[in-house]
Amino acid sequence: MAAWNAVVDVSNVCWSPYLPPLGQRAPVWGRLALVTQAWREQHGPEARLELVADESLFRVLGPDARKFLDLRRDGGIKTASVADDEILRLARDENLYVITRDHYVDHRAAHRWIEHSPDRFHAWDTVGGVVRLTPLGIRMRSAQDVSQAREVKMLRYSAKLDAKNPAHRKILQTRWNCPNTSCRQAAQWQGQLLAWPRVSPEGTAVCPSCSRPLVTLGPRAALHEVVVADVETEEEILRFPLEVDCPVIVGRGAAVKGIDLAMYTSGGVRAIETVSRSHLMIRLQEAGSANWRLSVIDLNSTNGTTVQRWTGGSFEPAREVPPDQETHLGTRDRLVLGDSLVLRLSGKRYLAEPTAPPPEPERPATPTNATAITRRQR
Repeated sequence: MAAWNAVVDVSNVCWSPYLPPLGQRAPVWGRLALVTQAWREQHGPEARLELVADESLFRVLGPDARKFLDLRRDGGIKTASVADDEILRLARDENLYVITRDHYVDHRAAHRWIEHSPDRFHAWDTVGGVVRLTPLGIRMRSAQDVSQAREVKMLRYSAKLDAKNPAHRKILQTRWNCPNTSCRQAAQWQGQLLAWPRVSPEGTAVCPSCSRPLVTLGPRAALHEVVVADVETEEEILRFPLEVDCPVIVGRGAAVKGIDLAMYTSGGVRAIETVSRSHLMIRLQEAGSANWRLSVIDLNSTNGTTVQRWTGGSFEPAREVPPDQETHLGTRDRLVLGDSLVLRLSGKRYLAEPTAPPPEPERPATPTNATAITRRQR
């Protein structure tokens, strides 16, 4: 890359406790100037910087919100509901560096170039009063890591559930019923909601389909989350929780007492056309000492089911799952339904447990004596 032009993850910068005032985990607008100045000091004043932020950032900037809004009005900053997609699109299409501390693990499947271009991601540190930018340290991540990261983010943005929030963890740990007799989601399986609930602005669990308040049915058993995706495009269609010893049927059509894939595609995914109305029964079983295995039965589907077993470094060639017979899978194996849909477990083993998912590894710690550290003056 001949030029040091870059896109700046503005929200990530403003929230970073690794910039003065050090250790303060609250958004500070002045941090943006420290980072952009440091980049140009290191790489030349002619470097073009594209600024991208979450639309919601200005709401938490306090008195500095006016500076944000003025900059946006003048075209100096772009905003998006979730800035990550726009940041990565700009970096890819315009061959830009990325200034961030985010490893974008949840975007690795859609942006495979990230792992092939680790030198394009740079992060900041404050050492001896000086802000410096150095390579972030992007490394290869497994498909399970990527899936887990996407799981956490999707819950946060689609269902408004944060696994780090104790009240939200309690919602995740609870079985729910939708009392609305006209709700299609409520009719899917034995009076229990199979999809993840959403959280209302008041913090209560509501149905993801009809938004009615839900009725609690008691605590969940241990669980995994199941991912269903298009086999060709890898586009995810849905995710749903699967509890130990709670068998669920997967298929398409209103008659399914389980997961009706047609509810989640809105006619836009042709891949489900090869899936039978009652295609597969899936169950999570204990295999001793906190280990689990997946048990599946192909329900004599028209286009069949195959299994691709994980060898530790790749998948074996697909083998047919015999109809009306129980087949056991490992947690990293995956199924292909009707040659068109992939069904697999996500990377997170116990989403509903009270322990929060591990954070993305941070870079080396910086001095924490904020009163003794100031930006070096030029």
